[in-house]
Amino acid sequence: MENDNISPSSSESKLPLIVGILGFALGAAGLVLGIKAKGAAQAASDEAAGAKASVAELGAVLAGKANAADVQAVRADLDKALGDIALNDKATKDAIDALQKVASTPKTSTGAGKTATPPGPGEYVVAKGDNLSSIAKKAGISLKAIQDLNPGVDSNKLRIGQKLKTK
Repeated sequence: MENDNISPSSSESKLPLIVGILGFALGAAGLVLGIKAKGAAQAASDEAAGAKASVAELGAVLAGKANAADVQAVRADLDKALGDIALNDKATKDAIDALQKVASTPKTSTGAGKTATPPGPGEYVVAKGDNLSSIAKKAGISLKAIQDLNPGVDSNKLRIGQKLKTK
């Protein structure tokens, strides 16, 4: 006779808690890294603003002490440096945005420290209490069809997190 239940073990009953804690820890770590990176980007922006003010001051001082060609050459070099700082600032902000996006993306865990991919079209991930009959009902197919699609699957040894084909 077909076994309608997956026998729970202590590790299976703790799996949702472990996955939740892991997800929270990853999110918190990503948030901390994002905040640190944002602080570094702000510091770089502040330094760029200070450098721009210094350039203006230096330009005024040089204008009174050097010829116009020398002042223009120094100004061109400083403008290039400011452009490089602006590019670095943009790259830092883009990296922060990417990090925050990764930190906010939900992950699922297999419980063994490996990240599982979510089910794709035509797939079903076994959950606690599932059996082939209930999975077939949820997928809208017959029990025979799900058995034919998954010939190597033992209906008495389904594991939580196991992927089954439904199409």
